Amino acid sequence: MKPKKISILHPFSAKAVGLSEQDLFYSHSKPHEKALLKLQGEGYEVTMDYFTGSVFPFSKKINGMTKRFWPISKPVLKKRHAWRKQHSFFHYWNAFFNTPDLTIINMSGHGSAYCFKLADMLVKKQKPYVTMLGGIHISDDLTAKKYYQKAHHLIVHTEIQKRALLQNSVFKDLNIRVMPLGIDTAVFIPKEKPSSTIELLFVGRISRLKQIELCLNALHYLLEKQDKPVNLTIVGPISDETYFSELKQLAIKLQIVEHLKFIGSVEQVKLIPYYQKANLLLLPSTHESFGMVMVEAMACGTPVAAIKGSGGPDEIVENGVNGILTTKDTYAAKVLDFVQSEALAFRLSENARLVVEQKWSLSQTENALSNSINMISKSEN
Repeated sequence: MKPKKISILHPFSAKAVGLSEQDLFYSHSKPHEKALLKLQGEGYEVTMDYFTGSVFPFSKKINGMTKRFWPISKPVLKKRHAWRKQHSFFHYWNAFFNTPDLTIINMSGHGSAYCFKLADMLVKKQKPYVTMLGGIHISDDLTAKKYYQKAHHLIVHTEIQKRALLQNSVFKDLNIRVMPLGIDTAVFIPKEKPSSTIELLFVGRISRLKQIELCLNALHYLLEKQDKPVNLTIVGPISDETYFSELKQLAIKLQIVEHLKFIGSVEQVKLIPYYQKANLLLLPSTHESFGMVMVEAMACGTPVAAIKGSGGPDEIVENGVNGILTTKDTYAAKVLDFVQSEALAFRLSENARLVVEQKWSLSQTENALSNSINMISKSEN
């Protein structure tokens, strides 16, 4: 029997992942949202579920998608928004009495105690669940092993992540499917870049893991090594105030303050002009599971400069073809090479857009989710 009621659960609050609830309303998990909306148009009942620090449950219907927010019941006060520590009695109670036909649990590879508890309940009620793994770090203890093995199947977002999991004995015999996180290529489109200035862009959380200091160093290097004006725009929420202060101090030390802007959080659709204006997206993180910002920028004809071996970029970016993959030590120099070669910049921009059209469009996400549902239907018949 084909599941008709489908929920994607994100078992964490906005604060636990360094975001605001406004981000969850309008920007978070957009490929999943778009794919669910397509299923909704085909007659499915779909929801996206989150935890919240609010006292009462609430829901919001945004652009046709119902997003439900369930109060955290544990931890009560201390570490209330601690990553992977959160439980919601309210969500569990609702899931018990109003169980979806299919629950997709979107959590890091470590899982959480709540994920494991919810999965056990779904198994007892003979309702399938799918584990969607974000990040590149995986727990393989006995509890996590049971959680993965009892899932109908697992979803990851890149072939690289799938191959890495299959090398782990816990996952080698499991059904792992790849669901690319695609974007709407009719909305994310290129526009002519400025010719008088070099516009660099970073999009993401202001977190030490993102190595944003490499962006500032690259800006300083370009200002020293070539004559064109250079600007760096940093878009994203501050999830580490100490690190943010360090970045501001570094900007003063490097004397780049007048060339640097911190914008804060921006809704996904409002990011498009930033991508379109930028010549290059800087993504110097050493760990990226997928990196939606890469695909969004590339669809706008903006190549990406990423760190080789960081995960998702290795699958999406082909060095010297549609972007830059390099090391931490050579990062600034490779950015300089890019901005000094009009031929290189043109080629990477054209190919960046092309590869998104071929491999990372929204239709790829929609098809992958539909295939997962159809596979569940066949297994239950």
